[in-house]
Amino acid sequence: MKRLPPAGMNVKIKLFQDYKQYHDTPEYELELPAGTTAGEIVRQLGIKGPELAYLILILKGKRVYDEYVLQDGDELVFAAPIGGG
Repeated sequence: MKRLPPAGMNVKIKLFQDYKQYHDTPEYELELPAGTTAGEIVRQLGIKGPELAYLILILKGKRVYDEYVLQDGDELVFAAPIGGG
């Protein structure tokens, strides 16, 4: 008998810079239903205003956007651009 894949998934969240204020700890894991998008996590955290405008979501070293469907084992990083001069 073939086993069905689990309905849930685990995703690691890493918050940097101003995004640390949105959770008790800057690194944590979430158990999420399959099909959850990166944008749903942004809304769940309540990120708004300037922090939302400058938010960069990074997964495996590449930028992803709100519509990205998270996969089991993903590590989603919340960061802002770093400027210098």
